[in-house]
Amino acid sequence: MSAYKDGNSLRAYREEIGLSQAKLAEVSGISQHVLSSFELGKTELSGELVSKLRASLKDNSFAQTVIERKKRYREHSYSTRAHDPVRVAQCKSTPGNNAYLDDLRMLERSTEPDFTALSLFAGCGGLSLGFRSAGCLIKGFVEIDEGLSGIYSANFPTTPRVGRSIQDVTDQEIQTFLSENGPIDVLLGGPPCQGFSLAGKRKVDDPRNELFHDYIRFVKNLRPKVAILENVRLLTSMKNKSGQFVKDEIAREFRGLGYDVSLHEINAKDYGVPQHRERVIFIAVDKDTGRRPSLPAPRFSSYADLLKTHDQHRSFSDACSDLPYLESGESSDVHLHAAVAHPDHVIDWLWDVPQGSSAHDNEDPEKRPPSGYNTTYKRQVWQEPAGTVQTTFGMISGCRNVHPIATRALTVREAARIQSFPDSYHFTGNLGTIRTGIGNAVPPLLARAIACHVRTNILNLVEVSSL
Repeated sequence: MSAYKDGNSLRAYREEIGLSQAKLAEVSGISQHVLSSFELGKTELSGELVSKLRASLKDNSFAQTVIERKKRYREHSYSTRAHDPVRVAQCKSTPGNNAYLDDLRMLERSTEPDFTALSLFAGCGGLSLGFRSAGCLIKGFVEIDEGLSGIYSANFPTTPRVGRSIQDVTDQEIQTFLSENGPIDVLLGGPPCQGFSLAGKRKVDDPRNELFHDYIRFVKNLRPKVAILENVRLLTSMKNKSGQFVKDEIAREFRGLGYDVSLHEINAKDYGVPQHRERVIFIAVDKDTGRRPSLPAPRFSSYADLLKTHDQHRSFSDACSDLPYLESGESSDVHLHAAVAHPDHVIDWLWDVPQGSSAHDNEDPEKRPPSGYNTTYKRQVWQEPAGTVQTTFGMISGCRNVHPIATRALTVREAARIQSFPDSYHFTGNLGTIRTGIGNAVPPLLARAIACHVRTNILNLVEVSSL
């Protein structure tokens, strides 16, 4: 394909000529989600599609016409739709919802602490909440974002902020913290994932890819018994500037400091979180403890077995079915359960779209969005685990952000429930900060499962009740 032999060069070429991905899809007849996957390095184009792409770009007269065409203006009008009694009835509270809320209330309690932790890249506190509920005293946190630090401090008012940017916390400051606070049993943290994830433009020279080196620096200075590093699952395919896998570099640095380390690819839905959320977890254990790194076995699966070794995966309805029914632009008495108002034409695209489908699947071309691909403008499914909560969950055009039954994007309360934050958790600041905190958080129920396992099986402390 000469100038566009791979995804990166194709993106560079179309950006050079001013052709958006959506307009390239129109010019070539290749679906935008296929082009997106190719440009992100996730898939290759078949020979047939390569030929199609080459032919469409060989004569750029049509492409130039598309580039120069002004975007069609659509006046935005907003109307209130009456509640459909059938839809409202489908959203009634379920037995699974009661059991799930009981588990979230478990996170609100804390036992007398008998082990300690420091949280790096603390965000709004998902990891810390799960560990605190398992008997961990969080002795400090590091978080660069002022808004997220505000949320963290509102929920951990006695936990000091050790630093802002992890790169600005010196070795001497770490040593001072250690001498003033005593040993740290567990180091927690998830370095920013934007440089690793296929959801963004993966760049081997993205400076965020280097932040795990500072995490390792804290390990070197604090010598915790256990270090837990969390990130997106696709970290496993990321390479550094030298062409080596980042996961191998991380493991090598842990081992160089005298730690045994294991890497685990997990899904939060297997640990009681009502959400499909794939992540990778590094568990590193100081060899001097004589213990081996491990994670708890999953307790949830796609079916419940007769011996009760597994419960069935929790669903969107388990998380949210007790919340008041809302359509676009409506609000409720439940804190943070208010729906964004969407334009009438967007509601019209989605009104009759069934669960699990996208407005891009509509038979009528007039009811298909002009851009995007089939994971956007897409409804979730009421009786299945929710899709991954991202920071953009309030955008109806985002990836799987449409409520399964109502025609609107997810509310903040729904996203927090799906992420397993109890309703008592304090979210402060503007909605952008709150959405960022929730979307980037480690689900507290997953964190608690890990904390209980680390406490009992690695630190060898008395067992606490698990969820």
